[in-house]
Amino acid sequence: MNSRHNTFWPSASVVVCGALWGLYWIPIRELDRNGVDPAWSTFLSLGVLGIISIAVFLVQWVRKNRIPWGIIFTGILSGSSVMLYAAGVGLTEIVKVVLLFYLMPVWSALLGKLILKESINKFRVVAIVLGLAGMAVILGITDGMPKLSNWGDALALLSGMIWAYAAVRIRRDHEAKVWEQVGAFYIGALLASSFFIVLPTGLFESAPSLEEVRMALGWLLVFIVVYLPSMFFLFWSTQRISPTRVGILLMSEIIFGVVSAALLSNEPFGWIQGIGVVLIVSAAIVDTLAQQDLHSESDRVTSN
Repeated sequence: MNSRHNTFWPSASVVVCGALWGLYWIPIRELDRNGVDPAWSTFLSLGVLGIISIAVFLVQWVRKNRIPWGIIFTGILSGSSVMLYAAGVGLTEIVKVVLLFYLMPVWSALLGKLILKESINKFRVVAIVLGLAGMAVILGITDGMPKLSNWGDALALLSGMIWAYAAVRIRRDHEAKVWEQVGAFYIGALLASSFFIVLPTGLFESAPSLEEVRMALGWLLVFIVVYLPSMFFLFWSTQRISPTRVGILLMSEIIFGVVSAALLSNEPFGWIQGIGVVLIVSAAIVDTLAQQDLHSESDRVTSN
């Protein structure tokens, strides 16, 4: 009973965080309608805490003569991933963004092989095939290759790749403290949003006016009150329950993202999108089985 109690709150936190990030597209779209594009909305919310986090890391460096460059690099990756995800939401269909981001099992398997020297077992082969099949269904095929319709598709795909790499690094780093991971994430979001703000690509509009920021203040407060603490609880939870359970519970993000987009976004959702959802969710489920199998194999090797 005590063990069950110890895992309940971390598990519940992962489900709630996943659901919140599945609905992340709503404040992004609302802010965009009010003249605050995804780069600026990220800068004005996550970026503010990024500035504070830089100050905290500098104080730590002075006091302890240590600055965790590896953790900061991981944070830059995860923060950049969220920035790219938000950018994709502003440029393409919501369902596409959610599903292309959740091709992570494909990239996680490949990166796990390259970086952590994990074997690609039968489960992971199936996960890769299902994930790539889902991508082909969602994007369509042109000249034998998946077709990226716009910048939003490309950014969503890249977002999932970067997050998968960040997740591999987080899995490898057992000494990082929660506040360091969260602070590094905010620094990454600050740097990525600043880059998109100054990048002359034409993807985003110019800086919002003070009046537009004032009109959008309510949605910016949603970021601060809802989404900023969620990252702390997510990192806190992943240190207390198994990666397999985290992977399964985080599927709440896919469910809430896809269902909310189908009901609220007025974007097309038919049998093609439905097949894509089934394939990619199946890939995520099979990938969690693959991780469980890998951990069991590792435990057997250790015991022998």
